[in-house]
Amino acid sequence: MRILLQLSLLFLLTIIGNAVSSVLPFTFPGTLIALFLLLVLLASGIIREEQLSESASFFSRYMALFFVPAGVEIIESLELLRSSWLSIVLISLISLFVTFLVAAKAVEITERLMMGKEREE
Repeated sequence: MRILLQLSLLFLLTIIGNAVSSVLPFTFPGTLIALFLLLVLLASGIIREEQLSESASFFSRYMALFFVPAGVEIIESLELLRSSWLSIVLISLISLFVTFLVAAKAVEITERLMMGKEREE
């Protein structure tokens, strides 16, 4: 029953995120808005991590199942992939490098902020 309530909360946030996305004057994914809302709720303490831990564990345990439709689509589009494999590899490598740099910079900024807070105390 707890997992059902936790999933209901996550789905409610998704519905709210999609509703906000539909009224925005520009295109923005509703799922990202829902994730931002969840972040705000967790950071503010309105929702505690323990209140979502069972559903998060459930999603983590069965995450591979969510990728089955994408895998089937890739297999069905194999001919298209063969014709543009070089572009896909280049884009993947560039995005990997950019993601690595952004993550490293985020860790650096976080460490700097944490060191500053430790000095204040």
